[in-house]
Amino acid sequence: MKIAVVTEGSTKTKNADVVKALESLNQGHEIYNLGMKNAEGEPDLNYLDTGFISALVLNLKAVDYVVGGCGTGQGFMNVVLQFPGVWFGLLVDPLDAFLYSQVNAGNCVSFSLNKGCGLGTDLT
Repeated sequence: MKIAVVTEGSTKTKNADVVKALESLNQGHEIYNLGMKNAEGEPDLNYLDTGFISALVLNLKAVDYVVGGCGTGQGFMNVVLQFPGVWFGLLVDPLDAFLYSQVNAGNCVSFSLNKGCGLGTDLT
């Protein structure tokens, strides 16, 4: 399976962790890192950009699955749901991931990559 990782500007420091987690599955998947990589001088992508990139690569059949997200996961969700050919799930906790894989079997998921992971953690 070809999997794209698409992260945006506010979550670029989490990009390597997402890629590493997917690679650690050792399932033979091809991982394509299409989002922000926290590299100096790269253009700053927002959730609108990453949503469009995700829908584009899915509809072109360049990848089979997209793992994306933004600060809360909801901005990315709102963008990708505007495009045809995207079957989406917002994964907030492990139960969401299990149910999404059992019931929906879509091709795109979003994670909250900042909320509860440093930014605002003291408020929850």
